[in-house]
Order: sequence, then structure tokens, then C-alpha cells
Amino acid sequence: MRHTILITIFILLNIAACTPPTSVNLQSESIIKLTKGIWYGALDIGSDSSPLEIPFNFEVIDENKIVIRNGDEHIEVTDINYDNNNSISIKMPVFGSEFKLTNHKNGWEGNWHNYNKKDYKIPFKAVKNNKNRFAALPSTTTTKLAPRWKVTFSPNTDDSYPAIGLFNLEEKGKVTGTFLTETGDYRYLEGIFDGKELSLSCFDGAHAFLFKATLQEDGSLKGDFWSGNHWHEQWQAEPNTDFQLASMDKLTHLKEGYDKLAFRFPNASGDTISLEDKRFEGKPTIVQITGSWCPNCMDETRFLVDVYDKYHPKGLEIIAIDYEVVNDFEVFKKSKARIQKHLGVNYPFVFGGPAKKSEAIKTLPMLNHIMSYPTAIFIDKKGQIREIHTGFSGPGTGDLYQKYVDKTIALVEELVAE
Repeated sequence: MRHTILITIFILLNIAACTPPTSVNLQSESIIKLTKGIWYGALDIGSDSSPLEIPFNFEVIDENKIVIRNGDEHIEVTDINYDNNNSISIKMPVFGSEFKLTNHKNGWEGNWHNYNKKDYKIPFKAVKNNKNRFAALPSTTTTKLAPRWKVTFSPNTDDSYPAIGLFNLEEKGKVTGTFLTETGDYRYLEGIFDGKELSLSCFDGAHAFLFKATLQEDGSLKGDFWSGNHWHEQWQAEPNTDFQLASMDKLTHLKEGYDKLAFRFPNASGDTISLEDKRFEGKPTIVQITGSWCPNCMDETRFLVDVYDKYHPKGLEIIAIDYEVVNDFEVFKKSKARIQKHLGVNYPFVFGGPAKKSEAIKTLPMLNHIMSYPTAIFIDKKGQIREIHTGFSGPGTGDLYQKYVDKTIALVEELVAE
């Protein structure tokens, strides 16, 4: 009997040895990937009792490339990775953020992680074949939306601040535009206006914005603004073609007792750079106060890249002081590498320290404040500050952007020619 059992076991072992392994062959396994077409994405910032989403659209060009759209802004994303668990990672260019998603029915669900903030994530879902950023576009819009508005954020509070609202009402109620503040603009917004309700949103990899407002009987707008799931404030506006913000070159200045800008910061290689270095001696120089987490800063960087390429052969120097939300030199090195790769920056970047304004100003104590990221400081060949531009009117502001470009180019040409 024992002999028979041993023979049986031996036969079973041999059968098992001849059976193909049950482990999965990852190379032959079908992995679900993004499919071509227009998709609707939504960041969930609401609750069960008060649902709320920040929507945007993106187009899947192929399984390894998507394009996120906010009005005239098209953001190409190519760092897309799949795994065998029907999961996907989509890393945004320039900014340190990432979608981690799992395939669910006919869409994808998961979270958007913003690594510039500690433990920051927002639930996200994406579905195909929905071109409407908000509810179905109205067939007609009977009420016109004025193109320019005087705006107040956080009205009737100590934190109140002014802005200019710029809106372009297109056919079928589609709206594009932005808000310009004294510290910069809210970049490319897109949405709808149905004659009474205004809805605008954007997602650029760093910020997720949602603006809603209702047209009042007196012609004003009253509404709310959300930035991700961490910030909410009210806003109100009235049509105004003449309202102006404080001039960007009057907000930041040298404090009494100082006659020049001075600093010494490390670059990504650890070598310190100073305006006293021979490279900058007798050269007109732009010092850019910036942060890799700041979309306005990246808009300014794109502009300065072109300025540098054109005027550096004529003697212009540019140096960027990078202040990071995560105060870590290794984070700075990675951020600087991303910026160089995606924006083609050839001028030097140095690490200034933490982005918190109250801390950053300690590194440049000769300034009255660091009010905005970005801030650009224009220095002549004698080392004297000629102008300081607080904030940046980016391409999303249309004509105001072109005015800024023309004014700044004129200043650069003047500095170079002296």
C-alpha cells in the first residue's frame, strides 16, 4: 500500500512538472491604456452633502501623449506609465504633480497628487466622449457679458484685494478669460455663461481653479472662487473699462539705507553665484525671483528665455533665484532640471530657500518685501536698480500681456544700449 502511494505521488509530481506555470506573463498580458479622443476630467473638491468639481478637458493623442486644454493654452503631457494592474501614472511637465489612476468601467479614477504641498491630493475621475467642460452649453445667450470688470476678492474683509476681470464671450455661451491681480494673473480660464450663471475653471498641473458667479439685477457679479480643496473665497465684480491696478513698477523697492541688490546663493552644482562675480560686472542684468511651483513664474520664464536668447549676445545677463515650497536643495535641483528640460532655459538658476514670503525676504533684506512670485529686478551696467516689476501679466491677459512685453523689451534695449 505504501509503495502504491509513493508511485502515485511520483506520477502527480511529474504531471505537475510538465504543466505550464500559472504565473502571468506580463509581456503577453493585455494592459488597458488610454484611448484616443476627447475626455472630461474632474477634480472632486466637494462633499457628500455639497458636491463640487473642478472640470477640464483633455485630448488623448495616443496612449503615450495627452493634451490638456484651457482656452488657448494646450499643455502636452508625455510622461505616462502603465502597469499590469490596469493602473496608470501621469506626471505633469515642469510642476511636481502626478495623477495616479486605475481603470474603472469606461473611465479612470484615482487621485491627483501635488507634491509641492505636504500630503496634498484630490480625488479625480476621467470619462471619454464628453466635450462639455460644464453642463451642456446653452443654444443661445440673451445677456451679453462685459469684457472688462472691476473685481474685488474677499470683499468686506481685511484680506480684500482688487483685480481686473477679462472675459471673452464666444458663440453658444463659451467664455474664456482671466483675472489680473497686482501679484499676477489666474492664467487661462475657460467655461460658460448662460445669461445669468458664469462658470470658469482651469487645470495646469500646479493649480486647479474654479470660479462661479451669478449676474445680479444691478448688472454686477457675485460668486465664489476655489483653489483646489484648500482655498475658498468670495468675489464680486462690476463692469468697468477704466479701472486700473497699482503700477507693477511701484510696489517693490529698495529700503532706505541700501543702494543695490546683493546676494550669494548656490546653483545646482553647489557653486555660489553673486552679482559681484565677473560674469555680471558691467552688464545689464535681470534678477528673476521665481519658484518652480508657480505657473505665472513659468509664463515669465518662457518670456525671459526669448529675451535672453536675443539680448545675451549684446551683453544682457539673467539670473533666477528659485524659492521652493519644499525647502530642500535636492528638490531645487530636480525642479531646476525639469524647468531647463521643458522650457529651454540657458541662464543660471540659484537656490534662494523657502518660498514663504516672510522667510524669503530674509534672504534679500534690502527689499521692502517679496510681494509676488514672480518679481523681476532690472539692473543697469553700473549696478543700479532701474525698475522692479512685481507680478507678471501673462499671455492669458491678451492685450495687457502685449503691453507688458513691449514695455519690457524697450527697457531691456535701453539698458543694453547704454
